[in-house]
Amino acid sequence: MGADLFFCGCQSESQKQLQQLIGELNAECPIPLGAIGQMDNAKYANDLVTFNYTLAGSVDINSFRNKGELFHQFMLENYRTNSDEGFRQLLQAIVAADASLDVVFGVEGDSYKLHFTNEELSQNVPSFVGDPETYLQSALQTTRMQLPLTYSEGVVCTNVELDSHYFTYYFDCDETLLNIADMQRSVVENHEGMKEMITSSSDPSFIKMMNMLKETRRGLRYRYQGSTTGEVAEVAIEADEL
Repeated sequence: MGADLFFCGCQSESQKQLQQLIGELNAECPIPLGAIGQMDNAKYANDLVTFNYTLAGSVDINSFRNKGELFHQFMLENYRTNSDEGFRQLLQAIVAADASLDVVFGVEGDSYKLHFTNEELSQNVPSFVGDPETYLQSALQTTRMQLPLTYSEGVVCTNVELDSHYFTYYFDCDETLLNIADMQRSVVENHEGMKEMITSSSDPSFIKMMNMLKETRRGLRYRYQGSTTGEVAEVAIEADEL
């Protein structure tokens, strides 16, 4: 305990502020991140901040590992354009405390770590609270980095697109398990079920994305394509339904 007290007493104001923000972040953990998984905790010791994430079982950690430097640069761009005020303050505090950052993604006994120097972080601190368009573009790129994503047995998300009307998820469907013709005939029921699922979600990141879509007058669309016939079934939730 004496060593801990000595360390705290020697901390600079910047280090104390960072320690406080890390504590506040941990008080919110675990933080759900939608289909990607969750943030478990954050740590700060010896001029190093560590963010620990657990990936959902549907996420292939090798898709992160194999993209290497591309993923590294993508994360920096994601930080630079992040529209969350709390995250902006945390990143500024890491820079001010002259700390570096490790981001660790774990799944089923495996893990992948990205390291960011203080200089890299200082060059990518968001200086403003981003607008809805910036947020949606960031969400688009974040989702693409995770693809392909298995949502359920036989249903794999292979692409996402953002246009002036919709944020669209594209799914490949195994027609030995799913009947696209049945989905086409059940479009009304599927629409109502999807709408209920979306509007009842308690996932903070998903709720924020829905709010950004509403602000830009965009809806959410799911496009399912059969692997054998190539037939398509679509469910579209308009902006005023979100």
